[in-house]
Amino acid sequence: MTDHGFWDCPPEQAIARHGEFRLTLVERPFPAGDGALPAHDPVRAREFAAAFGTVDAVVEEVGRIEATERPPFATRADLDLVAVGCWGTVTETNDPALVFTGGTFPLVEQADELAGRFPEAVVIGSATIDHGTTYGIHVIHHPDGTRLFAAGWSGEGDWDLEGTPREVVEAFGIGPDDLALRGVQLDAGPGSFYWEGLTRLALRSVGPLLRTGRELSVFRVRHTEVTTGDLADTWIGDLDEFEDF
Repeated sequence: MTDHGFWDCPPEQAIARHGEFRLTLVERPFPAGDGALPAHDPVRAREFAAAFGTVDAVVEEVGRIEATERPPFATRADLDLVAVGCWGTVTETNDPALVFTGGTFPLVEQADELAGRFPEAVVIGSATIDHGTTYGIHVIHHPDGTRLFAAGWSGEGDWDLEGTPREVVEAFGIGPDDLALRGVQLDAGPGSFYWEGLTRLALRSVGPLLRTGRELSVFRVRHTEVTTGDLADTWIGDLDEFEDF
C-alpha cells in the first residue's frame, strides 16, 4: 500500500472505460423545485466524503469545481477523486467507485445505507459505464418506503429489477405531462426505458435541478482496499472481462 491507497498500478495508468456516476441525498424540508439552494458547505462536504462507505480516508481537498463540470477522468490517479456538493438539505456525491462490473452494486449499497441513516430523506442515484453499449444502474428511495432498483445493458431485456416506475411516479407525484415532456414511457421495456429521465423527474419533484452557480469540493481520497480492487477491475481491467458479464 502507498501513502495514498492500495493501488498496484502507477497513477499515470490510463483508464480503459468511461461513464457517469452520481448519488444525491435530499433531506427534509425538501427545497422548492424552482428555488435556489444555499451556498456549498465545504466542511460538511469533507465530513460526508470521509463517512462515505467506499472511502477509507480523505487525503486532501484538491479544489472546487462548478456543479456543471466534473473532475478529470483519464488516469488511475483520477479514480481517487470524489466530488461532493453540500447545498443545504441537498448533498451530492460523484465517486467512480459507485460503478462495479463484478456482479455487485455499490451504488445501491451506498444508497440503501444513506436511506437507513436518513429515513425521512429521498435518495436517488444513477451510474453508467460504456463498453460498446451502456450498462446502467439506477436506484430511487422515497421516505414512504417506495424503492426502485434497475440494472442492466441498454437494449437488452434481462435486467435486475426491484420495484416499478409506476410506483415511483405515484410516490413522487409525477404527472403525465412531465412524463411526456421528459420522454419517459412507463410501458417501455427495461432495456429501452429512459431511467435517467425518471430519476431527473423524481429529483425535480423535491428540489431544483439547475446546476449553474453551484460548487462542489473535489477530494483526493484513499478508497478502501476492497473498493480499490473493484475500481481497478471496472475502469482499468482487461476489456475482454466484459464479454461474459
